[in-house]
Amino acid sequence: MLVLSQAKKQFPISSNLKSVARGRTLKTLFLAGMLLLLTAILTGCGGDGHHHERGVITGPGLVGIDDSEDATAPLLIVTYTVEPSPVPVTVNILSDPASDGDIAFDPVLNTFIVTTGPPEVFFGEDSSNMNLPEFRAFLTFPLDGITGQPVVPSNAVIVSAFLEVLVDQVNFASSIPTFLDLVQYPFRSLSAADFNTPILTPTSFKTLNFFSTDPGNFVRIDVTSLMQEAQLPPALLDFQVRFSVETAAALSSSRASSVEASRSVHSQLRALDNILLNRGSSSAKPLTQEALTSRRR
Repeated sequence: MLVLSQAKKQFPISSNLKSVARGRTLKTLFLAGMLLLLTAILTGCGGDGHHHERGVITGPGLVGIDDSEDATAPLLIVTYTVEPSPVPVTVNILSDPASDGDIAFDPVLNTFIVTTGPPEVFFGEDSSNMNLPEFRAFLTFPLDGITGQPVVPSNAVIVSAFLEVLVDQVNFASSIPTFLDLVQYPFRSLSAADFNTPILTPTSFKTLNFFSTDPGNFVRIDVTSLMQEAQLPPALLDFQVRFSVETAAALSSSRASSVEASRSVHSQLRALDNILLNRGSSSAKPLTQEALTSRRR
């Protein structure tokens, strides 16, 4: 199986080619959808018989999440207490762009394309054409303050946790069933192996829907139970999630039943008063090996 990986900082020429390939993939998804819809219309109107009767595009669809700047980047909002104090503390943690990314699997070429640090991450597929790639999106929220964001102590008792994302686009379906998985992958080293990396435990996931009315809005998702699992000893250094479409193929015996995550939507600009705006970019100077080795909470 061939794996294609992108490293924007070290190989700018490869990055440009990757960007072109990524754009072509998304353009292919759009054009394929339009072609299938046109085919269905022509077939229904008595076409010439040379078109396959594929029908109109059905779900699960493709979702794009903004990951471009502090004001719109994925945000983790955690409220916790630390004994013996009963006073709750709330922290806002922006995702780490050098760890964020998406992976596209091409079923025809049997290859993976790994993209890290893009301005927009994607997950989903066009289920009416199994020859098109499936995308899965990955987000990392450091909990130990290594990127300058607030810290969640390892002994913190989680009161609530919410993941907020700005939806850029929803294609091919009016409602997209989604898996939100709690996973672990190497910090700033997303690879093709993470496309199918196991969830932490059989209960380490939530289900929810994204809708065609979401683009342009912030969607806030309740991830309290996932954050509580991340705090179980030994507490995780990073809160890392994977978005993927909920399909029959994605279901397996490793998944227990899951309660659908509650979500809310708002269109107002994000209040930045309590957010540290030093998220950095995917091309920022990499952390030293000493700093990574000494990570602790």
